[in-house]
Amino acid sequence: MIIETVCRHIKNYFISEVHAGEFTISGGAVTDADFMRDGYYLIWGSKYNDAVHLYPDDVLTDEEFSGDIALMNPPEDFLALCEEIETYMASDMASPSPYKKESFGGYSYELEDTEANNWQKVFASRLNQWRKI
Repeated sequence: MIIETVCRHIKNYFISEVHAGEFTISGGAVTDADFMRDGYYLIWGSKYNDAVHLYPDDVLTDEEFSGDIALMNPPEDFLALCEEIETYMASDMASPSPYKKESFGGYSYELEDTEANNWQKVFASRLNQWRKI
């Protein structure tokens, strides 16, 4: 899920409330968490489900775990930007030639460019408003 990747990058999960305890996931859903509401949430401490999920759409792996479930409240502008990033990553723009070429005085060489048009670089200025240090 792109939102998890972007949240990890900017070190901001937009946590609105955290619930710690013993939780059961059965039938693909958290069964003993009456605080759950439609939207994004983050699970910590699970063996199989540590990640950002969308309630009620995501299907989880059944288990019992002791950990945290954090409800998230990402702004609509942020979610729209995540969709834009996902579209960009699927486009040809995100996959340019991975080489930098340079020549001078009859000499030329190529270096691998590991940062060529990566989404972090392209969207950095727009993500900075939500970045946490």
